[in-house]
Amino acid sequence: MSWKVKVTVTLTDDDHTEEEREFQVQIEESIPDGFQNLDVWEQDVRKIGFRTMRKLFKKGIELYEKKVLATYIHRNKGCQMQRRGFRNFLLRTVFGRVKFHRQRMFCKTCGEWVIPINSALGLHDEEQERATVGFKELSCLHAIRQPYRQAAETVGQVAQDPQIVSHEQIRQIVGEEGRRVREKEESDRKDAVFCFIKSLQNGQYPRFAPDGRFYICLDGVFVYSNAGKGRCHEGKVGFLCNDDRQSAGRRVKIPIKRYVSSFEDSNVLGDRVRGEALKLAVRLYREIFIIGDGARWIRDIWKQYFPEAVYILDWYHLHRNLYAALKLTLPYDETLRKELHRKVSKYLWNGLRDSAQVELKSLRCRLLSENKQELLSQSGGLDALIEYIESNWDGLVNYSRMYKSGYLIASSLVEKAADLVVAKRQKKKQSMHWDRMGADNISAMRTLWLNRDWKDYWRERREKAA
Repeated sequence: MSWKVKVTVTLTDDDHTEEEREFQVQIEESIPDGFQNLDVWEQDVRKIGFRTMRKLFKKGIELYEKKVLATYIHRNKGCQMQRRGFRNFLLRTVFGRVKFHRQRMFCKTCGEWVIPINSALGLHDEEQERATVGFKELSCLHAIRQPYRQAAETVGQVAQDPQIVSHEQIRQIVGEEGRRVREKEESDRKDAVFCFIKSLQNGQYPRFAPDGRFYICLDGVFVYSNAGKGRCHEGKVGFLCNDDRQSAGRRVKIPIKRYVSSFEDSNVLGDRVRGEALKLAVRLYREIFIIGDGARWIRDIWKQYFPEAVYILDWYHLHRNLYAALKLTLPYDETLRKELHRKVSKYLWNGLRDSAQVELKSLRCRLLSENKQELLSQSGGLDALIEYIESNWDGLVNYSRMYKSGYLIASSLVEKAADLVVAKRQKKKQSMHWDRMGADNISAMRTLWLNRDWKDYWRERREKAA
């Protein structure tokens, strides 16, 4: 038994005359074996549906072009326009590639060639402009989750057109949208700073909230660079939240949170963190904390952008560095190493940083007197630990008291954020190497997704394209 499927769609435009106002799209398809089973039938119907959408899309453009040509004026009403054939255009859409003709015209008065539908629909010859905003969103949505080659294959399956896009075209689209996202972030940051300053000038911004703590957690993660073996780019990530928590089954949910990222220097990330913090009304909180692993750029952001905040050196990194340094410095004296580790850890945990430093410097003097300088100067050894503690002196707080009072003393939140923003897409895939701009574009798109700004961003893109 042979089945035939006929689809008829009528397009109307009330602005045209009665003779021109209707277009009919007719598609006839044969299914030789008729209904076999649900899976085969599903694929057949899907293919017919996609062909119908492409035809409908093409006819809609033809209808709109007639409307444009009917009222088109080149420079002024005195321009003499002549129609001179057609130019083909191949557009990538969410339902596959659509090829259509564009009317080409020549202005005898100005001596210029024009294609009126180009400016009306925003069609250009650039590669990134040969795709709809919906197709760009689809491409970016898959590119932020998987490598470009796999993303191209997935997009081809979704659009029912395996050859619709290459991995290089996906990369170009992500690059274009990543730059747009960064521009939007910069605009939002300036607006947030401007609104904050105006509210202060008008006396409308309260100084403190009754209660509440605000945390700014910062961390970095390295990805391989395509510049050469052993080279890396550091992706800097910020995680902002307050101390509100909600129960979600066995998990605890953070209702108010924002992610910030950058592969540029610390000043760029600092500006973005400050902008996001102002949008979250950071100045309303009585207590503001910056938590980090002790990297210099984290301290720079603290001093330059949030000098009123309390800096906390992450306890996990401090404790880990202490253990590693003592293991390198005292490799053969396990008893002394364990005793010293227990004593110094206790001092640091209770905020007795002077006592901890005295113990470490005493050990250093003892090793120098025994002519064991080589044990001190090792990478990650005792000298490095003493310098690490001195550099982060202001971040050595009373961890015991803060922990009992419910304060965050570890940077686990931002480490998870760094994994979500950067590592999960750019580092945990084998043989991935990035240039700085490409890595930043991907992190920009993933930050947009994690902050749940994805729908708003693409809605604005469609409105601007209209």
